[in-house]
Amino acid sequence: INDLLTPGRNLKISGNKIKIAGEDPANGIFFVETITQTRTAVKTSDMVTNNPSELIIIVPGLASGGYNVEIITQYSGGTTVLKAPRTATFDKLLTVI
Repeated sequence: INDLLTPGRNLKISGNKIKIAGEDPANGIFFVETITQTRTAVKTSDMVTNNPSELIIIVPGLASGGYNVEIITQYSGGTTVLKAPRTATFDKLLTVI
């Protein structure tokens, strides 16, 4: 709905085939700071909902700045997983103030 993030609060991400699945260690949800490209992973324990079309997470402790959200998964939409992970990047810049 908006582009402001608050660390420690929930964030709902909607999409298609975004469920985090597969054994590859690269899989997960990441906040990528736009200037330094520093990547902050969301802990598995902070994933409240992990569905194919909706993720609800707790925003990690992020410093002020702009962030892109990356989702890396092997989810294919069925019971099997992809051989290699694929990356989806949220197309809107999010801001922590």
